[in-house]
Amino acid sequence: MHVVVGLFRLFLVVLALVGTRAIWRDGDIEGLVYFTNQTGFLIAVVFTWAGVASLLRRRQPPGWLKGGVTLFAAITGLVANLVLAPEDPGAPAVFLGLTDGQIEHELLPLAVFADFLLLDAHRRLRGLDAARWLLYPLAYFAFTTIRGFVSPGSEYPYGFVDLDALGWTGLLVNVVLYGAGFFVLGLVIVGIDRILPTGPAIGWYADRSPGPETPEPAGATGSPDDASASR
Repeated sequence: MHVVVGLFRLFLVVLALVGTRAIWRDGDIEGLVYFTNQTGFLIAVVFTWAGVASLLRRRQPPGWLKGGVTLFAAITGLVANLVLAPEDPGAPAVFLGLTDGQIEHELLPLAVFADFLLLDAHRRLRGLDAARWLLYPLAYFAFTTIRGFVSPGSEYPYGFVDLDALGWTGLLVNVVLYGAGFFVLGLVIVGIDRILPTGPAIGWYADRSPGPETPEPAGATGSPDDASASR
């Protein structure tokens, strides 16, 4: 089963690279200004680690990192489907009959969340992780604002960070509202992690990274490797 898990995760890497191909293949560095593309690269890096680790039965990425990528993928999907304008109906298929929007805004976020639910070990996250994850979206708001000052005339990547259109008051309101929403979403991910069984629902792997749980009682034996051997 670890082979299936590993191949699934590497397939998500392929999807992430397809979605960001204009940057790494065509040299469109301006594409890095989009949160979607930044998240795509994070998925490619973290899921390469997770996929190879699954195939080789090695240690997985730490819970805070995997949970953070899950949150950023969820943000990408939710914002795209609830806030942004829909994709052009005439958009061409680019991979497996899917358009860029379908890959980046629908399939990847759902697949990353499914991976978190079914293939990850759980009870590794804390409420503090949700606050730490929030630093990245806040840094993104700051980045787009500073970019607008440093490079006048450059288009803002999204309407909800467009200082020229919103003004300072509108921008700050969006920072507070979106930041609060992202924080709550992070807490939801932490809460899901805390109520799920410790081990992944599908497969098992060697993961000795400490979580927020208390140490095992004296005399307790066994490890994920032992569990794997008994299945």
